[in-house]
Amino acid sequence: MKNSVTRAMTCGRCSHARNSWNWPARKDAGPSPRCLTAAKGLCRLLAAGCLGLSLAFPAYADNWQAPLVDEGLPSHLVAVDKHRQSFLFFERKSPLRLKYTFPCTTGQVPGDKQVINDKRTPEGIYFVEYKIASGLDFAEYGGVAYTLNYPNPVDRLRGKTGHGIWIHSKGFGIFPRDTRGCVAIGLQDIDTVGPSLVPGTAVVLAHAVDENNVPQRDDGTARYLRHRMQQWSDAWAARSEKMFDFYDGAAYSKATEDFGRFRQNKQRLFKMLSFIKIINRDIHVLQGPGYWVTWSEQFYTASNLSTEGVRRLYWQKDDKGEFRIVGMEWTPRDMGMLAEFKQGKLIAQALPVMSDGSEGPSRPALDMPESAADEKAAATAAGGEQERLLAADALVPRNQPTQITGEINWGGGSALDTLRPDERELSLTGSDEAPAVETPQQAAAPAETTPETLAADEARGPEVAPTPAAPEAATPPPPPALELTPSLREELAARASAWLSAFAERDTRAEALESGYYDAKRFNKTAGLPRGLSLGQERRERQRLLRSPWLRVYPGAQEWSVDGQTALCRLPVLFVGQRGIEEGLRELWWQRGEDGVFRLVASRWTPGEHGLSMVYLETASGEASAMLERWRAAWEKADLDAYMECYTPDALQQGRRGARFLRQQKQNLWQRVTPTLVQLSGMRFSLDKKGLRADMMQNYADSKGMSDRGTKTLLLEYDGTSWRIAREDWAAEPPAR
Repeated sequence: MKNSVTRAMTCGRCSHARNSWNWPARKDAGPSPRCLTAAKGLCRLLAAGCLGLSLAFPAYADNWQAPLVDEGLPSHLVAVDKHRQSFLFFERKSPLRLKYTFPCTTGQVPGDKQVINDKRTPEGIYFVEYKIASGLDFAEYGGVAYTLNYPNPVDRLRGKTGHGIWIHSKGFGIFPRDTRGCVAIGLQDIDTVGPSLVPGTAVVLAHAVDENNVPQRDDGTARYLRHRMQQWSDAWAARSEKMFDFYDGAAYSKATEDFGRFRQNKQRLFKMLSFIKIINRDIHVLQGPGYWVTWSEQFYTASNLSTEGVRRLYWQKDDKGEFRIVGMEWTPRDMGMLAEFKQGKLIAQALPVMSDGSEGPSRPALDMPESAADEKAAATAAGGEQERLLAADALVPRNQPTQITGEINWGGGSALDTLRPDERELSLTGSDEAPAVETPQQAAAPAETTPETLAADEARGPEVAPTPAAPEAATPPPPPALELTPSLREELAARASAWLSAFAERDTRAEALESGYYDAKRFNKTAGLPRGLSLGQERRERQRLLRSPWLRVYPGAQEWSVDGQTALCRLPVLFVGQRGIEEGLRELWWQRGEDGVFRLVASRWTPGEHGLSMVYLETASGEASAMLERWRAAWEKADLDAYMECYTPDALQQGRRGARFLRQQKQNLWQRVTPTLVQLSGMRFSLDKKGLRADMMQNYADSKGMSDRGTKTLLLEYDGTSWRIAREDWAAEPPAR
């Protein structure tokens, strides 16, 4: 108690404070008014705590004591002791050793962060995301900050909110518990440790960290989880259903993304890809408060793409005590793994044997691609003239569970206003609006008399009473109900596929399409079926959609059911046009006509996500990557005509808009100096409202010896025949420190 009070009351005017807090030293005696106020408040709170009064700090967390075990530790990591206000930097030098110890300051309110603006510093395992070196208030942040990935998936699972937790400095010295939730250290200290805070650095934020008792001996859990991550990778590479057994579906849906959609996307890709190969390099593990994190540098190559980055898995025990994945994060990064893979030098880390002498949990017998043909296909996918380093990685989770994943997030809302839900379609008015379905009572009621009906009656002449039927003549029995036999399913599937093909082929001949696939007499008039658009409205909606200069259609699997004489097809469909993307479920009701041919009697469209965007991304990214390779080669050869063919007429490049100005600028430049190296790596595709976005690392050198490296971002648009660059942005990487 005495030491705590003394420490709190000291300030920059005493030697102890100068050594501990980096406060500015002053020769005049006496503590500053700010320190006196803080000390008095702290003394009152400490005294109240000793007396057991309610003024003691509330327990928002279990005062987590961070354990660091001797298994799977990274090469360096940060640990923050919030209780002692200490910033510790460790590096692994057989074993882990403490390299730096700095005083720090954390949130103004003690305890684990729970909600936004509660002024608490979170407790758990976090990772440095990136460095902010400009645009910061010097007094508040000291001019530089390193962002952390709070909230992590487990934080989201626990309902925690807030953001913007950083490691930074203060322009005019640090004071105890003086941030709104961040971790701050001195100006000289952040200059010392800053170069080591590279993206991906692990940061342990805890109530207490005992640096004299690290690393502790692993009880087997850390080693087991490292093997579990490798087994998960093996199942993924084998395109095996066993991969999904590693997840806690309910928790994953809340923490990361909808697990059902995630599983459907993966299953679809497993069927599409001929092989997948995954190499993990250096699997690390750390224990958080109530969860564990494993992560590794990961190289992924498949029959359609290759990519590399850092994969993180968050593990918790389920009701049966089994560790399951509840969260996942992916950070694409160029780590040279592609180059090593091409040279045959990239190998997975050899995990240590388990305590019982085995190699860990036995791997399932999975169909890993090891044949020479698969190796050749992997090399083709990862390099050579047709190199495609893409990141249409279906395992990359979304930032928000309610959105489509980072890789597939093209903005909110649909841009295809021609495809509207039934609720909007029914608000249309017109002479051919769909009539309501008749009830038996309405069918029995007499028809309304109008001038038109009178004229029709007069034309028909006087009614003649029908001849009574012979007593022995029985009403013909209704046809037997449909039975979904394999032959009937095949017949129906062929009709539905032909209808969709006619639509996708932009057949604007409404009469031909309708006479072949629609029952004009019964469409939208069949009792018991949902009311949708009338035939005229259906025709107009189709014609509006087909006015797009180009249209691409991606159908999902057909799902069939029968009810009496009606067959229902549920068909997920993704439409891609010049105005954007629309995905939803098309329901088609079919009945046999008098000629025995199935025709449509009702149709309904319901917008929604069905995982088809991943199928489109796989196709589009392959097409776009081929174009970008032509663009890169033309740039490197200074082939102006081939280079300009890759741009749209109104392309924007570094502030210049229009192909004419881009051509003139490159022509003037290449007359003085020509490129000698244009190298692209870590290419990553995602869907955009108007097409695709491609992010990549770019290395450039020219004939005068100049070179640079940085991030290139391209927005690509499809013109109906090929992909072209609509916008080009460049951010140079700062020089190494």
